[in-house]
Amino acid sequence: MLYTKSGNAVSKIGIGTWTIKKENIDKEVEALKYYFSKGVNYIDVVLAYDNGTTLDVIAKFLKSVKREDIFINAFITHGCQQISDIEKQINTYIEKLEVSYFDCITLHSPAIIGFDFKEYVKEIKRLQKKYKFLNIGYSNLSPEMFEQVKDHIAYFEGLYNLENKINEDTDVIKACQKNNTAFYAFQPLRRNRTAKQNYKEVVSLANKYSKTQNQILINWMVKHKNIGILIKSSNKDHIKENLESLNFEMSKADYKSLDKFRNAEFDKLKVSYLNEEGAIRIETVPNQPIGIL
Repeated sequence: MLYTKSGNAVSKIGIGTWTIKKENIDKEVEALKYYFSKGVNYIDVVLAYDNGTTLDVIAKFLKSVKREDIFINAFITHGCQQISDIEKQINTYIEKLEVSYFDCITLHSPAIIGFDFKEYVKEIKRLQKKYKFLNIGYSNLSPEMFEQVKDHIAYFEGLYNLENKINEDTDVIKACQKNNTAFYAFQPLRRNRTAKQNYKEVVSLANKYSKTQNQILINWMVKHKNIGILIKSSNKDHIKENLESLNFEMSKADYKSLDKFRNAEFDKLKVSYLNEEGAIRIETVPNQPIGIL
């Protein structure tokens, strides 16, 4: 389990920051404050988002909370072509966010770095001692890569939703649980695209429990699968709806019906963790044009 520096457990629902834009800074900051007021104390920060200006929004939000009460996970992301770029990105985060430490530094994907993965691992361990960030995380690793870092990985961000269960199929989630590594899913709702499919299994449960389809999916992942999820909204009604997903229980049989669900089109995709020719990189799988989008 992850904790903030003040000792609070990190919320199972975290704030994703994709599409946060500086042009909407006041609305976005108010949404972030609302998340925090409702107990959400984990936020992702990604230098590549909106040409770096997303960090300006987050920096303004951080001025409204106690630093030790929020878990900040900063990503080493695109533009990391040589070893020295790792430290440059960390320093950019420090400068833009005006923080003295990070709760976690996470590699966005081994496919985006321009050097060997083992070199990255060695350097991030060195930088952890220098910058004193509390945890090291990785995202989009293959099972073999996970084995290489299991001695120090505290956080894993991976693909998981109703239609995309590759990290369960390859036992990565099981390995995380065995290793006491927190697993958080990106695109758990496929940015509302899963609900748009109106799968009969999900529609039936939504009707049975008088909930939205997204509430059914969030409840299943967090309460039954025991994984964290990252979601983003600047609409307070949507935020409230998402957080209320944890306020009910479904039957074991209903949870199992979602466990068993498969989407054959997604299952047959050839997926790569690096840049294998003719394959789809794992982080782009949820965006594939399958079904009703």
